[in-house]
Amino acid sequence: MIIWKDILKPIGVVVDTESTLETVIQRLTENKADTAFVKREGTLVGYCTMQHIMEQVAHSGQLHVPISYKSDILKVPQLSPVQFSHNISMIIGEDLNREIVGYIAVGEAKSKINELELIQLNQLLHGSGVGIIRTNIHYEIEFINETAEKILGMPSSFLLFRNYKTLLTVDKDLDRVMNGETLVSLNSSINFKQMSGNFYPLRINGKITGLVHMFFLREVFEEAVQELDFVRNLYSDLQAVYSSSQEQILVIDENGKIIRVAGLFLSNFWKVDKPERIIGKYISEFTAKNIFQPDVFKLCINQKKKVTALQEATGGRRIWSVATPVYHEGKLEKVVILSRDISYNRDERSFSEKAVGADITDKLASINVQGKKLVYRSQKIENLLAEMQRVAQMNSTVLLEGESGVGKEVFAHKIHSASTRKEQPFIRVNCGAIPEQLIESELFGYEKGAFTGADRNGKAGLFEIAHNGTIFLDEIGELPLTMQVKLLRVLQEREITRVGGTRTVAVDVRVIAATNKSLQKMVEAGEFREDLYYRLNVIPFEIPPLRARKEDIFPLAIFFLEQFKRMYEIKKSFTPEAIEVLETYDWPGNVRELQNIIERLIVLSEDEWIQRENVIKSLYGDGQKREKPPFVFEIMPLKEAVEKLENQLIIRGMQKYRTAAKLSEVLGVSPATISRRMKKLKE
Repeated sequence: MIIWKDILKPIGVVVDTESTLETVIQRLTENKADTAFVKREGTLVGYCTMQHIMEQVAHSGQLHVPISYKSDILKVPQLSPVQFSHNISMIIGEDLNREIVGYIAVGEAKSKINELELIQLNQLLHGSGVGIIRTNIHYEIEFINETAEKILGMPSSFLLFRNYKTLLTVDKDLDRVMNGETLVSLNSSINFKQMSGNFYPLRINGKITGLVHMFFLREVFEEAVQELDFVRNLYSDLQAVYSSSQEQILVIDENGKIIRVAGLFLSNFWKVDKPERIIGKYISEFTAKNIFQPDVFKLCINQKKKVTALQEATGGRRIWSVATPVYHEGKLEKVVILSRDISYNRDERSFSEKAVGADITDKLASINVQGKKLVYRSQKIENLLAEMQRVAQMNSTVLLEGESGVGKEVFAHKIHSASTRKEQPFIRVNCGAIPEQLIESELFGYEKGAFTGADRNGKAGLFEIAHNGTIFLDEIGELPLTMQVKLLRVLQEREITRVGGTRTVAVDVRVIAATNKSLQKMVEAGEFREDLYYRLNVIPFEIPPLRARKEDIFPLAIFFLEQFKRMYEIKKSFTPEAIEVLETYDWPGNVRELQNIIERLIVLSEDEWIQRENVIKSLYGDGQKREKPPFVFEIMPLKEAVEKLENQLIIRGMQKYRTAAKLSEVLGVSPATISRRMKKLKE
């Protein structure tokens, strides 16, 4: 910032209003000044310049007449920033006591400011190797900074007032600059020096008075551009990686101040909409207000090692955080915290609270069937639950289709819990687990003496027990054909007849069936009754496999981790790299397989942290033991030899790249193919 004191000149000649032209001319000549200031009774009232006095002499032809003077002056504090006003030609500076300390004409002030700004700019850019040359309207060099002298290898004494246009070799006409155009990134040369830079028109009072050339040595400029491009590309790549990883990266200095936030910002967790609102604040401000607990930063500082924690925030939000301390020369420099939101969707909480009257904000799920809650983050499950919520209010028969292990029973219970029958029984029947000779009596009951060993009082079947409630027929595709026709009658007539009995019993039961097979294909193959299929397929729902909803892998893994930690009273945590491997696996066994793998990792891993290598070994087996030479030493079918070599590549690739996603990119195949081949190798 330039202030008036920087450009004011001391006042040399002061006259009164009665002074003659001859006297003023004499005073100006003696003091080698160009401006005289006029006072009346000790107060400054105006000024007159030598040019103005000469005009008066020419007009009057006399030297002994009183002077006339101009009064367009503006008094300003000398320490105030330079600003210009309209219709003012002369500036008078005053000190704190309102004493006059100097003056400057407006036109001269503007020229002086331009000069000072160029000098300041030169000082700023000198260290970065920027050359600056200024010319007048005739291309005569009027200013050259030290850096320009060094770049060109010529002193300013040689270059000043020479015609820059004739010295410089440039691809474009510099007259375009004098006409107001800016030429950017223009290559030029002088004295065999190759340069690259910009040409700017120099404007004073709105009029172009010359040009300014700012330039680098071309080789330095190109290196700088390449370095900037590298940093920019690296930054954008890292941002893309951070965002796609669904993780928030928080950097906190040793004093607890948040200095950087990258990746996916968890706005619901912080209760602010932008990361800028938390940068510069201390993490303790948020924990003190109980916005979330525990303080994983404090845990990391106290334990002086990497720690993990499930943090809970107001409103039921939960995040999984891993805090890692960063030391430099033995001193804590910062803590880096990676966090993921593993909270339930609000729609799911509403679903469960309405249906069961349970608050799930303090639980991820329940390990028993009754009241079992879903762990999910994916939009697919959210949409599916929204549809189930609407269907639950009706009594229509529902068919749940999906691969083994996707959790069809949990969804069935969700429908029951959200229905008007929620206070009535929910009866689960595994049609594939009951022996064929017993399934009828289990479903419909029996009268006393109906068969050898029958209870003397008879027994109610599962349909009777489920009266006014819901019966869940799991693995309905395993039901024998002889039973299918009897089940069809129950669905049509809403009544059953016990084995060995003749009396019909009316039942009011909502039926939810589930299968991991394609009933339609079974109908085509004659393995399932077509009429029963259409009776069951009233409201069908397809439960997506885990590989089709990758977003759910992480919260499910954390839930099972916490569950088994409590069960076995053991302290274990995942590293982010271990989670990455879990998320890239294909999960043919779905949620059930994930649960089993997590239990295996909890039990078999020796350290507190479950590493990437532990997960790879559990999912794909020990690659070292299966490794075979990539050559064959005997004649064998070509297809078999190719398969052996492919297996070798996949095993070695997993050892190097660690994830199926990265290996699939290198080998040019899909991650699903890698997962299938690794599973086959494991068998």
